[in-house]
Amino acid sequence: MQSFLGVAIILALLSLVASQAQNSSQSMDLYILQNQRQYDAKIKQLADELANFKQLFQKQINALDVQADSMQLKLEQASAHLDPIILIDSWSKQCVQNYSVTIPTITVARDSIIKCKESISGILNAPESTYNTLNNYYKNNVKNGLAQCLKLHPTAQLNYTLCVTKVIGDANKYTITTQNTFNTNLKSSECTADNRIRNSWQCSFGQVYSITSKVELALQLIDSCISNKVICGSFEEQSCPNKSYVSLSEINPRNDTIRNPFKFVTNAMSCVEVLISS
Repeated sequence: MQSFLGVAIILALLSLVASQAQNSSQSMDLYILQNQRQYDAKIKQLADELANFKQLFQKQINALDVQADSMQLKLEQASAHLDPIILIDSWSKQCVQNYSVTIPTITVARDSIIKCKESISGILNAPESTYNTLNNYYKNNVKNGLAQCLKLHPTAQLNYTLCVTKVIGDANKYTITTQNTFNTNLKSSECTADNRIRNSWQCSFGQVYSITSKVELALQLIDSCISNKVICGSFEEQSCPNKSYVSLSEINPRNDTIRNPFKFVTNAMSCVEVLISS
Protein backbone atom coordinates (compact mmCIF):
# COMPACT_ATOMS: atom_id res chain seq x y z
CA MET A 1 0.00 0.00 0.00
CA GLN A 2 2.81 2.40 0.88
CA SER A 3 4.61 1.46 -2.32
CA PHE A 4 1.51 2.23 -4.34
CA LEU A 5 1.12 5.58 -2.58
CA GLY A 6 4.74 6.49 -3.29
CA VAL A 7 4.34 5.77 -6.96
CA ALA A 8 1.21 7.90 -7.09
CA ILE A 9 3.01 10.82 -5.49
CA ILE A 10 5.90 10.53 -7.91
CA LEU A 11 3.53 10.45 -10.87
CA ALA A 12 1.70 13.47 -9.54
CA LEU A 13 4.96 15.39 -9.17
CA LEU A 14 6.07 14.41 -12.64
CA SER A 15 2.72 15.51 -14.01
CA LEU A 16 3.02 18.83 -12.20
CA VAL A 17 6.54 19.36 -13.52
CA ALA A 18 5.43 18.45 -17.03
CA SER A 19 2.48 20.81 -16.77
CA GLN A 20 4.71 23.65 -15.59
CA ALA A 21 7.17 22.96 -18.37
CA GLN A 22 4.37 22.99 -20.90
CA ASN A 23 3.02 26.25 -19.53
CA SER A 24 6.49 27.77 -19.61
CA SER A 25 6.97 26.62 -23.18
CA GLN A 26 3.62 28.09 -24.22
CA SER A 27 4.52 31.38 -22.53
CA MET A 28 7.79 31.55 -24.46
CA ASP A 29 5.97 30.81 -27.70
CA LEU A 30 3.58 33.70 -27.00
CA TYR A 31 6.53 35.93 -26.06
CA ILE A 32 8.27 35.16 -29.35
CA LEU A 33 5.06 35.60 -31.35
CA GLN A 34 4.35 38.97 -29.73
CA ASN A 35 7.81 40.28 -30.58
CA GLN A 36 7.61 38.94 -34.14
CA ARG A 37 4.37 40.85 -34.58
CA GLN A 38 6.09 43.99 -33.34
CA TYR A 39 8.90 43.44 -35.83
CA ASP A 40 6.39 42.98 -38.66
CA ALA A 41 4.64 46.19 -37.59
CA LYS A 42 7.96 48.06 -37.55
CA ILE A 43 8.82 46.90 -41.07
CA LYS A 44 5.37 47.94 -42.29
CA GLN A 45 5.77 51.35 -40.62
CA LEU A 46 9.06 52.04 -42.39
CA ALA A 47 7.69 50.75 -45.70
CA ASP A 48 4.68 53.07 -45.35
CA GLU A 49 6.95 56.05 -44.65
CA LEU A 50 8.95 55.33 -47.80
CA ALA A 51 5.78 54.91 -49.87
CA ASN A 52 4.28 58.14 -48.51
CA PHE A 53 7.52 59.97 -49.28
CA LYS A 54 7.45 58.80 -52.91
CA GLN A 55 3.76 59.65 -53.26
CA LEU A 56 4.20 63.18 -51.89
CA PHE A 57 7.24 63.85 -54.08
CA GLN A 58 5.44 62.63 -57.20
CA LYS A 59 2.36 64.70 -56.36
CA GLN A 60 4.41 67.89 -56.09
CA ILE A 61 6.34 67.13 -59.27
CA ASN A 62 3.20 66.21 -61.22
CA ALA A 63 1.81 69.66 -60.45
CA LEU A 64 3.95 70.78 -63.41
CA ASP A 65 1.45 68.95 -65.61
CA VAL A 66 -1.13 71.52 -64.52
CA GLN A 67 1.18 74.30 -65.72
CA ALA A 68 1.63 72.49 -69.02
CA ASP A 69 -2.16 72.18 -69.36
CA SER A 70 -2.58 75.87 -68.59
CA MET A 71 0.03 76.83 -71.19
CA GLN A 72 -1.63 74.58 -73.77
CA LEU A 73 -4.93 76.38 -73.14
CA LYS A 74 -3.24 79.75 -73.64
CA LEU A 75 -1.75 78.62 -76.96
CA GLU A 76 -5.10 77.22 -78.09
CA GLN A 77 -6.73 80.55 -77.27
CA ALA A 78 -4.06 82.40 -79.24
CA SER A 79 -4.61 80.09 -82.21
CA ALA A 80 -8.38 80.56 -81.99
CA HIS A 81 -7.80 84.33 -82.05
CA LEU A 82 -5.47 84.26 -85.06
CA ASP A 83 -7.21 81.69 -87.29
CA PRO A 84 -10.13 83.99 -88.28
CA ILE A 85 -7.76 86.94 -88.89
CA ILE A 86 -5.99 84.97 -91.62
CA LEU A 87 -9.25 84.84 -93.56
CA ILE A 88 -9.86 88.60 -93.57
CA ASP A 89 -7.49 89.54 -96.40
CA SER A 90 -3.99 88.94 -97.68
CA TRP A 91 -2.53 91.78 -95.60
CA SER A 92 -3.86 90.32 -92.36
CA LYS A 93 -2.77 86.84 -93.40
CA GLN A 94 0.74 88.08 -94.07
CA CYS A 95 0.85 89.85 -90.70
CA VAL A 96 -0.09 86.63 -88.93
CA GLN A 97 2.42 84.58 -90.92
CA ASN A 98 5.22 87.08 -90.26
CA TYR A 99 4.95 87.11 -86.47
CA SER A 100 3.17 83.90 -85.40
CA VAL A 101 6.29 81.86 -86.22
CA THR A 102 7.74 82.96 -82.88
CA ILE A 103 4.88 81.29 -80.99
CA PRO A 104 5.92 77.75 -79.90
CA THR A 105 3.73 74.81 -80.88
CA ILE A 106 1.72 73.09 -78.17
CA THR A 107 4.01 70.05 -78.28
CA VAL A 108 7.18 72.12 -77.92
CA ALA A 109 5.67 74.22 -75.12
CA ARG A 110 4.46 71.18 -73.15
CA ASP A 111 7.76 69.35 -73.56
CA SER A 112 9.76 72.36 -72.37
CA ILE A 113 7.72 72.41 -69.13
CA ILE A 114 7.55 68.65 -68.58
CA LYS A 115 11.33 68.37 -69.06
CA CYS A 116 11.72 70.51 -65.95
CA LYS A 117 10.59 67.57 -63.82
CA GLU A 118 13.42 66.16 -61.75
CA SER A 119 13.44 62.46 -60.86
CA ILE A 120 13.24 60.89 -57.41
CA SER A 121 16.00 58.52 -58.54
CA GLY A 122 18.66 58.04 -55.87
CA ILE A 123 16.99 60.23 -53.24
CA LEU A 124 15.87 57.31 -51.07
CA ASN A 125 18.95 55.12 -51.42
CA ALA A 126 20.07 55.59 -47.81
CA PRO A 127 16.73 55.07 -46.00
CA GLU A 128 15.81 52.18 -48.30
CA SER A 129 19.15 50.54 -47.51
CA THR A 130 18.48 50.96 -43.78
CA TYR A 131 15.00 49.47 -44.22
CA ASN A 132 16.40 46.45 -46.07
CA THR A 133 19.10 45.95 -43.42
CA LEU A 134 16.54 45.82 -40.61
CA ASN A 135 14.22 43.58 -42.60
CA ASN A 136 17.06 41.15 -43.29
CA TYR A 137 18.06 41.22 -39.61
CA TYR A 138 14.57 40.11 -38.60
CA LYS A 139 14.41 37.44 -41.30
CA ASN A 140 17.90 36.04 -40.72
CA ASN A 141 19.50 37.00 -37.41
CA VAL A 142 16.41 36.73 -35.24
CA LYS A 143 15.08 33.63 -36.97
CA ASN A 144 18.45 31.85 -36.87
CA GLY A 145 19.07 32.95 -33.28
CA LEU A 146 15.79 31.51 -32.06
CA ALA A 147 16.39 28.29 -33.95
CA GLN A 148 19.82 28.01 -32.35
CA CYS A 149 18.30 28.42 -28.88
CA LEU A 150 15.94 25.54 -29.54
CA LYS A 151 18.77 23.43 -30.91
CA LEU A 152 21.12 24.06 -27.99
CA HIS A 153 18.52 23.77 -25.21
CA PRO A 154 15.80 21.36 -26.31
CA THR A 155 15.03 20.24 -22.75
CA ALA A 156 16.67 22.81 -20.47
CA GLN A 157 13.78 25.26 -20.20
CA LEU A 158 15.63 27.86 -18.15
CA ASN A 159 18.61 27.97 -20.47
CA TYR A 160 16.25 28.11 -23.45
CA THR A 161 14.38 31.01 -21.88
CA LEU A 162 17.59 32.93 -21.22
CA CYS A 163 18.78 32.31 -24.77
CA VAL A 164 15.51 33.50 -26.30
CA THR A 165 15.32 36.65 -24.18
CA LYS A 166 18.88 37.54 -25.22
CA VAL A 167 18.04 37.14 -28.93
CA ILE A 168 14.91 39.27 -28.51
CA GLY A 169 16.75 41.84 -26.39
CA ASP A 170 19.49 42.23 -28.99
CA ALA A 171 16.87 42.57 -31.71
CA ASN A 172 15.03 45.30 -29.79
CA LYS A 173 18.27 47.25 -29.28
CA TYR A 174 19.12 46.86 -32.97
CA THR A 175 15.62 48.06 -33.88
CA ILE A 176 16.02 51.29 -31.89
CA THR A 177 19.46 52.01 -33.40
CA THR A 178 18.27 51.25 -36.93
CA GLN A 179 15.11 53.34 -36.48
CA ASN A 180 17.24 56.36 -35.52
CA THR A 181 19.47 55.81 -38.55
CA PHE A 182 16.41 55.50 -40.78
CA ASN A 183 14.97 58.77 -39.44
CA THR A 184 18.25 60.61 -40.04
CA ASN A 185 18.55 59.27 -43.58
CA LEU A 186 14.93 60.06 -44.39
CA LYS A 187 15.37 63.64 -43.14
CA SER A 188 18.37 64.04 -45.43
CA SER A 189 16.35 62.64 -48.32
CA GLU A 190 13.62 65.21 -47.63
CA CYS A 191 16.15 68.03 -48.00
CA THR A 192 17.35 66.62 -51.32
CA ALA A 193 13.77 66.18 -52.53
CA ASP A 194 12.89 69.76 -51.56
CA ASN A 195 15.82 71.05 -53.62
CA ARG A 196 14.79 69.00 -56.66
CA ILE A 197 11.18 70.14 -56.38
CA ARG A 198 12.30 73.77 -56.04
CA ASN A 199 14.57 73.46 -59.09
CA SER A 200 11.75 71.88 -61.09
CA TRP A 201 9.35 74.70 -60.27
CA GLN A 202 11.91 77.41 -60.98
CA CYS A 203 12.64 75.82 -64.35
CA SER A 204 8.93 75.55 -65.08
CA PHE A 205 8.22 79.17 -64.14
CA GLY A 206 11.03 80.26 -66.44
CA GLN A 207 9.54 78.32 -69.35
CA VAL A 208 6.04 79.64 -68.68
CA TYR A 209 7.31 83.23 -68.57
CA SER A 210 9.31 82.79 -71.77
CA ILE A 211 6.44 81.21 -73.72
CA THR A 212 3.88 83.71 -72.41
CA SER A 213 6.13 86.62 -73.39
CA LYS A 214 6.53 85.22 -76.92
CA VAL A 215 2.78 84.80 -77.34
CA GLU A 216 1.94 88.28 -76.06
CA LEU A 217 4.65 89.95 -78.14
CA ALA A 218 3.55 88.10 -81.30
CA LEU A 219 -0.07 89.14 -80.77
CA GLN A 220 0.98 92.76 -80.25
CA LEU A 221 3.10 92.77 -83.40
CA ILE A 222 0.28 91.22 -85.42
CA ASP A 223 -2.19 93.81 -84.16
CA SER A 224 0.27 96.61 -84.97
CA CYS A 225 0.90 95.18 -88.42
CA ILE A 226 -2.83 95.07 -89.18
CA SER A 227 -3.26 98.60 -87.81
CA ASN A 228 -0.54 99.89 -90.14
CA LYS A 229 -2.66 98.83 -93.09
CA VAL A 230 -5.39 101.21 -91.98
CA ILE A 231 -2.90 104.04 -91.49
CA CYS A 232 -0.77 103.58 -94.59
CA GLY A 233 -3.31 101.99 -96.90
CA SER A 234 -2.88 98.85 -98.94
CA PHE A 235 -2.07 99.56 -102.57
CA GLU A 236 -1.84 95.90 -103.36
CA GLU A 237 -5.61 95.61 -103.51
CA GLN A 238 -6.79 99.18 -104.22
CA SER A 239 -4.74 101.04 -106.85
CA CYS A 240 -5.19 104.78 -107.42
CA PRO A 241 -6.19 105.59 -111.03
CA ASN A 242 -4.63 109.07 -110.95
CA LYS A 243 -0.93 108.63 -111.53
CA SER A 244 1.88 111.12 -112.00
CA TYR A 245 5.32 110.06 -113.13
CA VAL A 246 8.63 111.63 -112.23
CA SER A 247 11.77 110.36 -113.91
CA LEU A 248 15.04 109.85 -112.08
CA SER A 249 16.73 112.25 -114.43
CA GLU A 250 14.49 115.03 -113.16
CA ILE A 251 15.58 114.46 -109.60
CA ASN A 252 18.82 116.30 -108.90
CA PRO A 253 19.99 116.43 -105.31
CA ARG A 254 21.73 119.73 -106.02
CA ASN A 255 18.51 121.45 -107.00
CA ASP A 256 15.93 122.57 -104.45
CA THR A 257 13.02 122.08 -106.88
CA ILE A 258 11.71 119.66 -109.51
CA ARG A 259 8.91 119.80 -112.07
CA ASN A 260 5.54 120.01 -110.34
CA PRO A 261 3.96 116.55 -110.72
CA PHE A 262 0.56 117.71 -109.43
CA LYS A 263 -0.49 120.19 -112.14
CA PHE A 264 -3.19 117.85 -113.37
CA VAL A 265 -4.82 117.40 -109.96
CA THR A 266 -8.48 118.51 -109.62
CA ASN A 267 -10.88 118.67 -106.70
CA ALA A 268 -12.76 115.69 -108.08
CA MET A 269 -9.81 113.38 -107.59
CA SER A 270 -9.84 111.30 -104.39
CA CYS A 271 -6.22 110.23 -104.70
CA VAL A 272 -2.98 110.82 -106.54
CA GLU A 273 -0.18 108.29 -106.93
CA VAL A 274 3.31 109.57 -107.70
CA LEU A 275 5.58 107.04 -109.37
CA ILE A 276 9.30 107.42 -109.95
CA SER A 277 10.44 105.91 -113.22
CA SER A 278 13.85 105.27 -114.61
